[in-house]
Amino acid sequence: MTNLDSKSTTPATLGVKATAMAETSSAIGRRSILMLGLGLFAGCATARSKGARLPSPIWPDASLLASRSVVVAVEPLPATPPLAGVIPRSSWTKGNPQMDNIDPMLPIKWITIHHDGMSPFSATDFASCASRIELIRNGHRGKGWADIGYHFVIDRSGRVWEGRDLRYQGAHVKDQNEGNLGILCVGNFDQQSPSMAQLAALDRHLRICRAKYKVKASAVLSHQEWASARTACPGRNLQAKMNGIRRAIA
Repeated sequence: MTNLDSKSTTPATLGVKATAMAETSSAIGRRSILMLGLGLFAGCATARSKGARLPSPIWPDASLLASRSVVVAVEPLPATPPLAGVIPRSSWTKGNPQMDNIDPMLPIKWITIHHDGMSPFSATDFASCASRIELIRNGHRGKGWADIGYHFVIDRSGRVWEGRDLRYQGAHVKDQNEGNLGILCVGNFDQQSPSMAQLAALDRHLRICRAKYKVKASAVLSHQEWASARTACPGRNLQAKMNGIRRAIA
């Protein structure tokens, strides 16, 4: 006879112990099954039971959230009145700004002048100039910016094009875009000179912007004149004219 503990054993006591062991084994079995079931519920959302509907493999279940879905829309700011003589944006692009990645414009206190710094550009026809501006916009979008960085673009023939809407802060001087209106003159003025028509249009447009936004002549800067800038923009051949530009519009 097998000794189940250190005490002596009789047939009667064996029967009692056998019954107790069976009950204990049954209880352990039930607990093990219960713990296994809880483990499956926590670790696998696809398991199902007859009495309850578990979440689908994709959580959250769309049917559970249908009644509480929220849509966040970014509303554009009211349109700004166009400035005199400016070709509207719709004439050169169908692309819209990325509205969730753009800031409203603060009161304008500065004007900054740039060149595009790309390959020299001498075309004056409408289509070529529109294509150049769209190329710049796509380049800026490729950097993750919301839109073309400049508010106005002046081509070689003296046309002034609308760039980024003045409702929105530009992206043209690192860390200095708040209240800063950006004007781009198309071309690379390290390798070519701005045209006479381009300089005349820049003078006219600066006068219009200064009068409208009450910007001082001393607050009209080139990109490289910002202390924080590390750039040759707007190129040596336009930079050489900056003092004369400020004197003329003062």
